[in-house]
Amino acid sequence: MAVGACGVSCDVCGLYVKGICNPCAAGTEEAAQKKLAGQMERMGMHCPILACAVKRKVGYCSKDCDEFPCGNFESGFESVQGPGSYPYSMSYLNMFKRRRRKK
Repeated sequence: MAVGACGVSCDVCGLYVKGICNPCAAGTEEAAQKKLAGQMERMGMHCPILACAVKRKVGYCSKDCDEFPCGNFESGFESVQGPGSYPYSMSYLNMFKRRRRKK
């Protein structure tokens, strides 16, 4: 089962299931760098979440990064889809922050 650095399982992604998208990977895997290169080639842009994870050598953001949720999650792909969070709701991100502070 492929899971992106963002934490979304490709097995539940409609684009992946329909064969429109290739599987993603943890930011620490070589496949992530290939995914980024392919995105740039096909779309002229790349996923900022995956790019950050690769750059910072983070496998999975919510599990491995002390800064989760960061601006990449809170602002979403504003230039592509308008304002809003991606791929999680703001409610989830706020819940994560609250629970993290309690530890």
